[in-house]
Amino acid sequence: MLKKVYFSPRLATERKRLAKQVKDGEIILDMFAGIGPFPILIAKEHEVDIYATDINKEAIKYMKNNIEINKLKGKIRPILGDINKIAEEKFIKENIRFDRIIMNLPGTAKDFLELAMSLVNNKGIIHYYEFSDGYESAIKRIEKIAKKQNKSFKILNTRKVKSSSPKEWHIVVDVQIR
Repeated sequence: MLKKVYFSPRLATERKRLAKQVKDGEIILDMFAGIGPFPILIAKEHEVDIYATDINKEAIKYMKNNIEINKLKGKIRPILGDINKIAEEKFIKENIRFDRIIMNLPGTAKDFLELAMSLVNNKGIIHYYEFSDGYESAIKRIEKIAKKQNKSFKILNTRKVKSSSPKEWHIVVDVQIR
């Protein structure tokens, strides 16, 4: 069972760091929520509305279990499916925009950055993760998509989350879209 889902205790500090930034009342999207470690920690501490999507059926099952066994202040809405389809069929159709978007899928998050930028509110924050030897490529990626969507942005934070291999890091760029 647990072979079918991913969880890293090494991300505990990152989850706490991100949860501390959240304000009550935010509408949040976790694009690749897995079993829900980011949403659970955030919703335990804040009155928020979190849409937690994942393509893995087993992960959604465990996320629902996590929601049941934890005492949450906020609401988590687990959604099974491909984020591209979910965005098209729900978020875009219903004009749902987000104050904060979590993109912790460092291997392929870059393929979804344009979608995230189209779903974030003006002044909203995107937590963008990737594997890299620095921050330059991530920032250039963000800059290119922001320009394409006629948006500006401000880098709030860059951080090495953990090492992933020699000379490569799991990094995060926190960016506020304007």
